[in-house]
Amino acid sequence: MKTRWPELLARPAVRALLGPDVELEATHRAWPIPARIDDVVLTDGRVLFVGDAAASADQMTGEGIGQALATGIWAAEAILAGGSPLRITARYQQTVDRELITDHRFAGLLSRGLSSAIGAELAIGTAGLTPWTRRNFARWMFEDYPRSLAVTPSRWRTHSFRGAGAYR
Repeated sequence: MKTRWPELLARPAVRALLGPDVELEATHRAWPIPARIDDVVLTDGRVLFVGDAAASADQMTGEGIGQALATGIWAAEAILAGGSPLRITARYQQTVDRELITDHRFAGLLSRGLSSAIGAELAIGTAGLTPWTRRNFARWMFEDYPRSLAVTPSRWRTHSFRGAGAYR
């Protein structure tokens, strides 16, 4: 990031957008994206960790707003369902395991595969086979439906791959 930041700012399109007299207010800063939900403690006593505290960001895209909202909703639902603190934390953990962990691990495998030239070429070739594969690759990449949906039959629902989705 440190070496890319000046290169990004020097690009003609960026310079044109910012104007010739732009002055940076401070140096750039970046932090690691917390994307290791399968390797963190999600609960501690009566505390349920959500969002960045649960390291729930997607490791392929870095997107984390959807996961933050989802984990927050699941934490609230677990609390509202009632029961002992132990039952509430177990309910939350089970929901996160069911809804995010498989996708997270699948994304990790895909990231490793896409990091090689052969893996990337295979993925692009497969994604471009038909209009359906192009549309669904984009939907899959941007998590319009769970990434591991194709390999987790327990999550299949009628028309899982047919709707317009969030990205039209």
